[in-house]
Amino acid sequence: MSTSIVDLKTLHDAYTRLTEKFKTFWTFHQFLQGVHKTFFGDAPGYQIDFQGLYDQIKSVTTILNVQPPPVVMDQINQLDGRLDVVYRALSADDEKIAASWVRRFFEKVRTEDEKLLLAILRFYFHARQVSPEAIDKMDFLVTLVGARRSLDDGRYLPRFPQELTKLFAALLGLVRRSPAPAAELTAAVKALGLIRQDIDGCDRFEDLTEKKILDSLRTVKHRLGPAYYDTNVLSAILEANLAAKNRFQTLYRNEERRIFESSQQLLDIERELSRRPEVADADLQEEFRRFRQFKEEFDKNRNEGEIRHGQVTRLAEAIDQLMARLDGAGEAAGEALPEALPVVDEEELSEARETISGFFPGRDTVAASPEPTRQERTLPAFVKDGLLAEYASKILYSIDMLRGGAGSGQAAYGASLSRFRLEPWEVRSARRLQAEELDSTAEDSAYDNLYIEGAALRLMVDDIATRLKAPSGEPADASDLDKASECLGRAQDLDRRFRQALEATGPEGPPERLNELTRSRFRLLRAFSGLWLLHNARVSGGE
Repeated sequence: MSTSIVDLKTLHDAYTRLTEKFKTFWTFHQFLQGVHKTFFGDAPGYQIDFQGLYDQIKSVTTILNVQPPPVVMDQINQLDGRLDVVYRALSADDEKIAASWVRRFFEKVRTEDEKLLLAILRFYFHARQVSPEAIDKMDFLVTLVGARRSLDDGRYLPRFPQELTKLFAALLGLVRRSPAPAAELTAAVKALGLIRQDIDGCDRFEDLTEKKILDSLRTVKHRLGPAYYDTNVLSAILEANLAAKNRFQTLYRNEERRIFESSQQLLDIERELSRRPEVADADLQEEFRRFRQFKEEFDKNRNEGEIRHGQVTRLAEAIDQLMARLDGAGEAAGEALPEALPVVDEEELSEARETISGFFPGRDTVAASPEPTRQERTLPAFVKDGLLAEYASKILYSIDMLRGGAGSGQAAYGASLSRFRLEPWEVRSARRLQAEELDSTAEDSAYDNLYIEGAALRLMVDDIATRLKAPSGEPADASDLDKASECLGRAQDLDRRFRQALEATGPEGPPERLNELTRSRFRLLRAFSGLWLLHNARVSGGE
């Protein structure tokens, strides 16, 4: 009697495993059908008689208590072997589907059916070892079923330890595997913990890319081998994945705002360039094309609720490269010098070395007196107004001290000028305003005033923006906020004047003049948008 009871329990257990295996494979088959239909418009290529299999498995119940246990077990084993053939057919089709499609499918259907997710996860755990691509799919599903949302701040947290132990034990119990050496398991948990610390230490969205932390996490998981199939290792993987998910979302919120504002600015600039194609060379047009491509992909996936780190990074890099291109010569420490620098003689170099910050009005010490015979020109009103006087004087007097020449088409790299990041035509205009070139026309004088006023405002905006970038916990100086408001108003007025100058020049006007006006205007617009964002964040109490 005892033996027959044991045999019967063994048969029931084997039959239960068989039916669960069938349900898992049937569910996975439906999942594959859904992916094919949703994204590829076709059906899986295999042919499986699931109805026939189901009928045969169900028929086992009619002989379970009639036939001798060995006969029943033999039939169960035969059906189990047929399910292994089914598994190979399903796996072959699954291998053709990238992990990204699996993620997109679940993000599209937005299912919260844990039974469905677990059934698909069990399918992958039926293999003793899987490919790196399948590891990525398992990784995604483990993160879905193993996470819970915090009621306090909405962050993703691992389920409670008792729940995870039960969950992972059920998955690992599907197939017998030889355990990995204890030393490998310990090393795997430690490596995943260190990567998690690196993720938590990322303060900028760019850190996730520049430090290659997410790539390192993926590589470690791919190289775990048998160590992957351990409860402690799976828990460490889940914790690292959730840390990455939380950090990504936190940093992305700030990056998304920057991307949106910068993209709008670039789209405005592109519309301006489309009306004046002569000022945009082929390389700049290609960079705009790449930016639009990444922007369209980003917007499409964002609308579908699918934001990928790689996509955000590509778009952000395209924006930064385009902004840097439009912004011209960058900070001396951040960009390489051109292949050829302007030729200057030793006397000019000596003057440049001695000029550290220039001499400005109001100081006891003044610059070397101009030659008595030198004819002076009346400086424009903005050099004396309350907003730009200091910055306009810095530019003009530093150029007056240098006395070097950099014509249009050459950058101004003097030691006292590099900090101002002036364009060559702005240097030329400053010299005209300093009465060094008196043969200029009234039209030239108008352009000179516009260029230098724009450069002075740009310089002031940069200084105020630097101060407003202080940590959000520190209150902004009220005078800086007031000056920022005044600068923003002046910038809008200057932009209007730049547009009027461009319209007066016309598309058939001198290409060099069109380039000068467009470039100075775009640099002013970029400075304006940066200050506007900082001012708006400070006034509204944001970061």
